[in-house]
Amino acid sequence: MTSSWTGGPPSTGRRRAPVRTVRETEDLQVDGTTVRIVRSSRRTRTISAAWRDGVIQVSVPMGLGPDAERDWARKMLTKVASRRPTGAGADTELLARARELAARWLGGEVDPREVVWSTRQQRRWGSCTPSTGRIRISSEVAAMPGWVVDGVLVHELVHLKHADHSAAFHAMANRYPRQLEAMAFLNGVSHATGRGMSGADSEPDEAPEG
Repeated sequence: MTSSWTGGPPSTGRRRAPVRTVRETEDLQVDGTTVRIVRSSRRTRTISAAWRDGVIQVSVPMGLGPDAERDWARKMLTKVASRRPTGAGADTELLARARELAARWLGGEVDPREVVWSTRQQRRWGSCTPSTGRIRISSEVAAMPGWVVDGVLVHELVHLKHADHSAAFHAMANRYPRQLEAMAFLNGVSHATGRGMSGADSEPDEAPEG
């Protein structure tokens, strides 16, 4: 009687130790937009990108190198920037992004309760209701550069504290370094569309459902 085996070397009875996956995360500023680089030792060749928590996340192999990472981040930013999601899941990401901006640039002085994309904003890029902490952002803003989206969020976040466009309002909003640039961008678009930024309001600026 003979026996045979095929494939790799016969088992010695010892289990191989599992390979530990190493992950590193770093936020880069690419053309004024935050791109989150996630390096993984498990990833060997493929590079992918997707929206995560309101930020474009680019997954790359460990050891790719800073120059190559930035090149890929720029390529992926161009590829997926226009596909910013809207809907219930995207609203959760938008709220997370707004809270991150509030903590980073506004000293945690405001705390939004709800931040949603709205397909029914007719005259404004954004609006808010301070009494409820609810912010609505026009879904048309989703296709704009990330730093412009952040500017709209910061504008509405500040209205949770300052109802008007007073000097105190602008001083707080301008803590976000690209706020003036974001507003200039929106002013250019508004010139063509007739849409503008809001003050704090008590009723949503939305068209009735038909």
